[in-house]
Order: sequence, then structure tokens, then C-alpha cells
Amino acid sequence: MATKSPHDTVETQNSIVVTEATRRARRSFLAAGVAAVAGGIGFAALMKSRTIGMLRLPLRKAEEVNRVLAEDVIGEERLAKTYPLHKAVKRARVNGLGLRRDMDPESWRLQVAGLSSAVSSHPKFVHNLSEWKYCYSPEFVARTLELDDESAQQPASTMKDDSSKGEDPLIEVPDRFPPAPGLLLTMGDLKALPFVEYATEFKCIEGWSDIMHFGGVRFRDFMEAFPPERGPGGALPKYVAMTTADGSYFSAFEMTAMVHPQTLLCYEMSGEALRPAHGAPLRLSMPLKYGYKQIKQIARITYTNERPYEYWERFGYDWHGGL
Repeated sequence: MATKSPHDTVETQNSIVVTEATRRARRSFLAAGVAAVAGGIGFAALMKSRTIGMLRLPLRKAEEVNRVLAEDVIGEERLAKTYPLHKAVKRARVNGLGLRRDMDPESWRLQVAGLSSAVSSHPKFVHNLSEWKYCYSPEFVARTLELDDESAQQPASTMKDDSSKGEDPLIEVPDRFPPAPGLLLTMGDLKALPFVEYATEFKCIEGWSDIMHFGGVRFRDFMEAFPPERGPGGALPKYVAMTTADGSYFSAFEMTAMVHPQTLLCYEMSGEALRPAHGAPLRLSMPLKYGYKQIKQIARITYTNERPYEYWERFGYDWHGGL
């Protein structure tokens, strides 16, 4: 029996390699073709799906799934890392929408709606909150610029109003200040509650972060002092909505986030009274949320069981805004 020469063996091995490579190449090409067709069909279906808050329905559902998974794994009760107060920046960046430099600070009141009927005997109770008017005048602009002079030296945020993109036509924008009974509170009413301060990392969705020092009152303490109307079995309302004085900016939150021990209604920053550029007289601090959720120049707080619409939702931002 004849034996194969080394040359024949090499030729045979080369032939096997070429055959296998050709087979794999054809299989890979076929798989790539199928994937491309499937991707094209999927993209076409995505573009035909309806939008919710300027996000296509499948993407919005994926966002909701990611949120639920994050909450299940990380939880809503974890605490953000705190730092020694001296670690906080002395001059925070200026960012935020809905701030009016021309508002008369003496005209500011915190409107609180959705309260327990027991507050009807409170001396600050009114039957119609929407009758309160905030005063605006150009003469106050110079004063706020003077107060903000130091802050103006810091780099400003590039976050801008996305109104040019247009709102989602499927979303009906509600009245920011509907007639409602409630309380008209002054800063003195808030300062009568226990004072809390901390330094935590403020994170902006633009990609920057700073350690910032906030001071004010825990929302849970505020809610205890000015309790909401409870449902069957004593259940708290599901949501809290907040609006700026002119109604141009508005945020909303689940009650679980509001009663977190680090959620503050702030009237101080860096150990000083809050400045107009940073949301004076009152802003929100939530270390477990991105900055766009932390509304400034708060004028109305509403307890509600209906999930409120909020400013950035119309541009596709995540409603929850969690880190």
C-alpha cells in the first residue's frame, strides 16, 4: 500500500482548511444578511410606533424596565454618600430653568395644596391658592444680579430649554396653578422646622458633578407639619408635584422619593442664604436624582394620587431621573 508524501498531506490539510473557511464564511454571510434584514424590519417597526414623551414606545418601555430593575437591585432607601462640609465647592455652577430674576422676594409664598382637611383651621389657610399673585418688576433684576455677582464667576451650565424641539402632541399640559384650597406659607414657617444640612455630590445629566453643601428642612418633617389628605387605611398620596412661581418649570416625584431622609427643601447653600441664581428662596435637593429633577424657586407643592406631568418629560427625559 502506497503511503502519502508530506507534500500530499499538506495539500490535503490546505484543502480541508479552505473548505471549512468557505463554509464558515458562507454561514457568517448568511447570518449577517438575516441580522441586517431583521434589523431593518425592527427599525422600520420602531419608527412606526407611537411616541411617548418624544421617545418611541419600545424605547420608553425599555427605559421603564431599566428603572424597575435598578430600583429592585439598588432600592429607594439607600443613602447617598456624604462628605465633610468643607469639601463642598464654595461657588457652585449656575444652572437651571424657570428662574425669574425680576420677582419681588417679598411677594413669595409657598403654596401647599392637597392637604388634610384638618389644616383648614391653620392661620395661613386660604380657600383659593390661585388668587395669590407673585409680583414682578425690572427694579428687582439689578438687586438679584448684585446678590449673584460671586456665583456669576463660576462656569454656567449649558443646559437649555428644549422648547424648539416641540412638545409631544399626545400630552395635554395641565394648568400649573389650578384653584385649590391650601396654605400660603412664608420662609419663617419653614425655618421653624428642624434644620438639616449635608454635603453630597450633585450630578448633572450633562456629565459634570460637584460636591455641594445644602441646608434646609427634610421634606418628611415638612409633610409631618403640613400633612396631606390620606386615602383609605391612612395611605399617603402617591405623588408630589412642584412648580416655579411663574409656572414655567415643574417637576413631580413619587412619594417614596420625597420621604427619603436626604430629600431637602433648601433655603441655604454653602452655609449662606440661597442666592437667586441658585433658586432662592427655596429649591429641592435630592442626592439620588439628577439635577434636572431638583427644581428651584419652588412656589407650589401639591400632594396628589395622579402622576403629574413634568417639564422634561415632553422632551423624552426619564420621569424618575434616578442615578
